[in-house]
Amino acid sequence: MTTTRRILLALCLVTGFLASAGPAGADVTGPPVLNAPVFNDPTADSGVARSPSAKQSAVMDQLIRLIRAVPTGGEIRFVTHEWAPGDRSSEIADQLIAAHDRGVRVRVILDSMENGANDAITATLRAALGTSESAGSWVIRCEYPNESTVDRGCIARNYLHSKFALFSNVVIDGTSHANVVFQTSSNLSNWYLYNSYNDAYTFTDQAVYNAYRTYFADLQAGRRKAVDPGYYWTSPTGTTHRATFYPRLVSDPDPIVSILRLVECSYQDADGVTRQTDIRMALTAFNKNRVAIANELVRLRGENCWVDIVYYENAAGATSKNVDDTIRQTLARTVNGRAIQVTPCRFRVGTRDVVTHNKVMMIDGFYDDDITPRVYTGSANFTYMENADDAFVRISGRDIHSQYLSWFYGLRTACRQ
Repeated sequence: MTTTRRILLALCLVTGFLASAGPAGADVTGPPVLNAPVFNDPTADSGVARSPSAKQSAVMDQLIRLIRAVPTGGEIRFVTHEWAPGDRSSEIADQLIAAHDRGVRVRVILDSMENGANDAITATLRAALGTSESAGSWVIRCEYPNESTVDRGCIARNYLHSKFALFSNVVIDGTSHANVVFQTSSNLSNWYLYNSYNDAYTFTDQAVYNAYRTYFADLQAGRRKAVDPGYYWTSPTGTTHRATFYPRLVSDPDPIVSILRLVECSYQDADGVTRQTDIRMALTAFNKNRVAIANELVRLRGENCWVDIVYYENAAGATSKNVDDTIRQTLARTVNGRAIQVTPCRFRVGTRDVVTHNKVMMIDGFYDDDITPRVYTGSANFTYMENADDAFVRISGRDIHSQYLSWFYGLRTACRQ
């Protein structure tokens, strides 16, 4: 298990929330959103213990709404890293079982989690869905065939870290929408309600949906093969969405570095006005294995791009850091009198700590050959690329970027407390 993973798990346990016995709070009502993001707000308490507010549970509620919207004969494919009983996470398991009972094919892939965090939900799902991969519904975990002797991801060396769901179709207000992808930064336990900021983006895109289906099938099959640290691939470019799938060899070019090298800091907008390119990030983990990204960000700031980063800050006295000293020192460099704006994120709400758990990068300005704003979001941290099964999606367009920008400003303000 990686150091970052141990830290995150320890934080979950310290909160005491993982011992929660089941779902609580108001029922989830209303339709899911499509082609739009949702953001939770862990600070927005309902005032009732074990009853999350709608803002706290926004990401999990979106997933529940999507599951409920799949009709008989449909199909759900679901992948996540960590899933423990909780005030909304238990209901997600219940809704998947209810979908199976009404004739939806439900297929789930989980990480095995050496600390046993996934065992309770796995047992619940196995009892209802079974484990036979020849059946319509099933639940499996990466470490095959003997979890007691195998420690790996489905494809990657160390663990499955992806967090996404695929829906063959959902019915909203009487209209059927096919090829739906739900990509999120959030795992499923109470820590992701009450202690961390997360986002989810739900969209319809047949080509990218099919790419995620291929990735899902590769995760399923990869358990029976040797790990493949060079698995990396992307869906085709040229449309609103583009998906990227890890692991990737560390000897290969870093995809984030490749993106940043296509940025220019000064450009003219459609009205001929000279403007500055803005790069913003909300990050959970960033370590020396990806220092090339930090170097590119410093270079771009020196060329007068605006660079603004909010990152997960560890508790005082932590023996290791999600953002390590190599990255902190690199990001602190000044070039041409310009420095990156950095906001470490950890603050108190009542008796609990709150941090960012997002993995978001935003570019607003000149990229490659256009000035279309872009958002990159998903499950992939800026850590060792060979270690984890991960995915992220690139979304092009002013509207989605504007929604993420408004959220980013709110996150940064909260984290400055």
